[in-house]
Order: sequence, then C-alpha cells, then structure tokens
Amino acid sequence: MTLMALALLALPLPVQTPMQPAQDLSLHTSKLPGIEIRFVDFHWQPALFEAMEKGESTIPEARRNWLLARVVTDQPLTFEGKKVTSGNYAFALWPNLDGKGMAIELRRVDMRSVYPDLNAMAPAPPGETIYKGPATFEPLSPLAPRLDISLDEAGGKVNLVVRYGNRRLTAAFVR
Repeated sequence: MTLMALALLALPLPVQTPMQPAQDLSLHTSKLPGIEIRFVDFHWQPALFEAMEKGESTIPEARRNWLLARVVTDQPLTFEGKKVTSGNYAFALWPNLDGKGMAIELRRVDMRSVYPDLNAMAPAPPGETIYKGPATFEPLSPLAPRLDISLDEAGGKVNLVVRYGNRRLTAAFVR
C-alpha cells in the first residue's frame, strides 16, 4: 500500500507515540452491493481504549474521536433511521467525555481532507453528521489483536461489525 492509500484512513493510536511510523499495518476493504468499507488494522491498545471509555484521561488521543472506517455508498440506505445517500462517510468512535458513554458517528465527509499522521488514528474530517448515538460494545472472545471490520448481510440489513481487542460493536444499514 502506498502512503497515499493509508492517508484515506488513519493509523493506530499508541499511548506513547513512537518515533517511526508503524511498518506492519495494512489497508483492508470489505464490499457488498451498494456499500464498501475501508479501514486500517490498528493494534489493540487496551490502556488507550480504557481511557476513551472512562473519559478521564490526560492522553490527548483518548479525548477526541477516532476515525474507524471510511464508508462508501453508491445507493440510498438508512443508518439508525437516518437517510444515507450515495457518497463518502466517516465512521467514528467518540470518547466518553460527558459521562454518558462512548458514541459512534456516521459523518458525510470529503475524504480529500484526511491528512495522515502515520502514528495516530486520525480524527474524522469535518462534515455533516448523519447520526451520532451510543456505542454499544459487547464482550469479544477470543481477543482481536488488531482492528477488524466486516460487512455481512441478513434480512435486508447490512451489518458493519467492528472487532477491536475484547470488544465487538455492530451497527446496521438498511436497504
């Protein structure tokens, strides 16, 4: 993958940023009719994720949103009851800064405005928020040592399934 391809998404966010960019990360794609996702397989970082969950961190990266995936649609869908037209979207995770828990956001964006920081998961670029609501994670076993996001379809729903460390989150698009 070229650095430009990796710039479409952000890379992992370590608690202490290393001096050199991570060398073992890959850009992944999953596609179903009408929808495609792209993400980088960042390493599981339990201390950083815990800091996002608690929202009481002095770690700057745990106090801002994380761009988990780029979502590209080429047909109308709905996400959590909100209309999604053809286009580019950022699927982001927000920290628990208000004591109400973490949140997910689907934001319509111009992906040309994503600039790479080869050591940190980038925040979502500016854009129109389509949906923002609670991030409901379930326990995951065995542990996923890297971020893994997939699409599967069942009953008219396209499930976007995020596996990261010992957590799983499922969000659904409807045709």
